[in-house]
Amino acid sequence: MTGANAHLGRSRRACCAHANPATHRRFIRTLGEMDEVRASVVIPALNAAATIGTQLRALSAQTYDAPWEVVVVDNGSTDTTVEVCEQFAAEIPRLRVIRCERPGTSAARNAGAAAASSDLLLFCDADDEAGPGWVGAMCAALERADAAGGAIESERLNPGRASYLPRHPDHLPVSAGFLPRAISANLGVRRSAFEDVGGFDETFTYASDDTDLCWRLQLAGHSLTYAPAAVVHYRYRDTRSAVARKAYRLGRARARLFREYRERGMPRPRTVGVGLRWTRLAVALPLVPVLPKVRWWWLENASAAAGQVAGSLRYRVWYL
Repeated sequence: MTGANAHLGRSRRACCAHANPATHRRFIRTLGEMDEVRASVVIPALNAAATIGTQLRALSAQTYDAPWEVVVVDNGSTDTTVEVCEQFAAEIPRLRVIRCERPGTSAARNAGAAAASSDLLLFCDADDEAGPGWVGAMCAALERADAAGGAIESERLNPGRASYLPRHPDHLPVSAGFLPRAISANLGVRRSAFEDVGGFDETFTYASDDTDLCWRLQLAGHSLTYAPAAVVHYRYRDTRSAVARKAYRLGRARARLFREYRERGMPRPRTVGVGLRWTRLAVALPLVPVLPKVRWWWLENASAAAGQVAGSLRYRVWYL
């Protein structure tokens, strides 16, 4: 927990700078204007020019009555991400782009939280799309809890693939048999709770940082609720290499979570479950070349299993 607090402190001091002078002039706001802000939407972005326009357009259509802002955190983009954001300056009056030099979505989110002007921090991603009323629904959820996770819809942005993509449950899932968690693509946290636990742990560079944050919040006594009206349309990876890479990272991070939380009650996978998992992978292998649904399922699960093996070796735990 001390490490997470240190990361958040560094984010406040040195992580952020405006991407370029033109962006500074375009987006800077007066202190009085920023003091009115009720909620801050934080979006980490790395080479997101192809998708962030969809997210910003959805946010520009939000109808929340109180003043709110959008903080896009450019995490080292080499494409036209910043220029795309500039195009929405008139549609989203309180839109800012800042820059975070340290790599990783955790660092970017911490930087955005540090730069945000409000007490309600709403996190979403640059490649998804917030549903109508998302800002208002998330703010309402944070009136009754310290943190909230919204609903995930997976058909809108994944045409032709919905039949074989995993479906998100209509509740906050209990992750790894331990505690509920929300995903950072649709997460709201009160600033007081966020700062109490030190924000995102930046050593979780690309996977499970949201699970870790949700668990630390709950273990520190903060409440986490489900906000079904806060819908985000989720975009899955659309190439085999991207699916495999994400699943591998998640599997590897799961082993690290076990190292961090086993003494707090996170269980080890049951031996029979591990055996069944590898058996299913072996049985399904002949169907991979001929059935797309099986192919994507196998790729994701085999990559996650390989990640857990690698994570077990890396973190010196037995978590298969």
